[in-house]
Amino acid sequence: MKMPVALFATLILSFALGLPVDAKHDAAFRLPFCKEHLAQVSQEDIYKIRDIQQQWVMHRRIEVDMRNLLGKMQHFAVSPPDDLAEAAAWKTDWSSEFVFERLNASVTATLQLEDELRKLAGALRAANQIQASTTVHNLVQCSSGRLNPKLFPDQPVVSLLLQYFRRPAAILHMVQMLEKCNRQMPVEIIVNVDSPEEGQAWADLSWSTRGRMVPVFSANIHEIRAYNRMAALARGKVLVVLQDDDSLEPADCSWLHPLVRQFESMPLLGMVGLKSYRRGSGAGGNLERWPDTFMFSDPGTGNFFTFPLQVDYAPVALRRAALLSVGGVDEGMSDRGECGIMSDWELSVRFWTAGWQVGYMPLVMRGRVNNEDGTTHSPENVRRCWGRQMHQGRIYYMSRWGNGWNAGPGQFLERLENDIRIVNLKTLRHNYTQCPFRKGCDDLEGNPPLKPEHQRFFVGHPKPMVDE
Repeated sequence: MKMPVALFATLILSFALGLPVDAKHDAAFRLPFCKEHLAQVSQEDIYKIRDIQQQWVMHRRIEVDMRNLLGKMQHFAVSPPDDLAEAAAWKTDWSSEFVFERLNASVTATLQLEDELRKLAGALRAANQIQASTTVHNLVQCSSGRLNPKLFPDQPVVSLLLQYFRRPAAILHMVQMLEKCNRQMPVEIIVNVDSPEEGQAWADLSWSTRGRMVPVFSANIHEIRAYNRMAALARGKVLVVLQDDDSLEPADCSWLHPLVRQFESMPLLGMVGLKSYRRGSGAGGNLERWPDTFMFSDPGTGNFFTFPLQVDYAPVALRRAALLSVGGVDEGMSDRGECGIMSDWELSVRFWTAGWQVGYMPLVMRGRVNNEDGTTHSPENVRRCWGRQMHQGRIYYMSRWGNGWNAGPGQFLERLENDIRIVNLKTLRHNYTQCPFRKGCDDLEGNPPLKPEHQRFFVGHPKPMVDE
């Protein structure tokens, strides 16, 4: 699977600059007079203008408000207001030192942003990319039709997504995890509460965590629909899917830093497994777990890292923009209230097919909260989930990515496995002493044949959706 060079370069540029993938929409639907002003201005410079103004107006607002607040605080210290409305308007828990520091920071930022815009506009004029009649304010107005959410204040870097169902022993653990993770970086936790009869406890937690814990009250919609719902609500650029029966080590959340750094260094990285992975499909598909994951490392970050065919829930990390761009988890794989077996593998292959990449990182070790098994492994649910639903999930997965309905893996998955093998060998540092791929480590261009005991899984009779 080879991505066209032009498309690859466009995606790299888009994510490096924070540009939306659908930037063409902006150019196609400009107002007529804005087309005149921006006709020779690059999309990159348009977004730079937008970002500068977006930050400038925010800091200017803060500057004016903090200046007024500081004046009121100084005045009220001498002469407390008699007007209750006036007192309420300027009530604050902030100290005058904090207000003064915030004021100065905004003044500094405002001046720097003004200088950036002045230099950018001057460069555009010098290059004859804007008309003599085009003003800086024309540029600002015509560039501001699409804001950059990444620049909004108080945004979490990571959103933890927790699927929860009647496991009160996990609640305190998750609160403690939220506190520890926020010592590392800004983090929120979105909780799909599938047992809404516990709603009051979760509402109280949202209040006590000052909104950093965001409960979503459902009614047993289970994981597939829960993940999509939480991803739509999340504000972090990186999502980490959790399960309510898991505890993670290191418990201080120090693993967040290498995880976020890996997403930042690889603009096309859409999904990172943190539990287990497979390099190939079919029996003998190179199931890999913790001891095997140090065979490769990324020379850019130094992290132990590998590209697998597919990874497992959970924990698993996702680039939010990438998940939304591929349509989320496929909700057609199960009915409401049923588990989502195989949806993680289906999502992995879909990421690869859409031009994203899937990785695995040995960052965390999993334990059990109170040493209890998950709901899907309970005696009354294990066969429903790991028998009935797993059978449906396998058929569904193979109908799209394998040889067809109720068939095994085919040439598509074999070729994809090989392409991913080559990406590992060409882009990552090799730490192995024995080749970890069943297609070998020598051929970096072709598609070597599998051994007969593996090849037999890929040569079944195709069962396409329709006969031609």
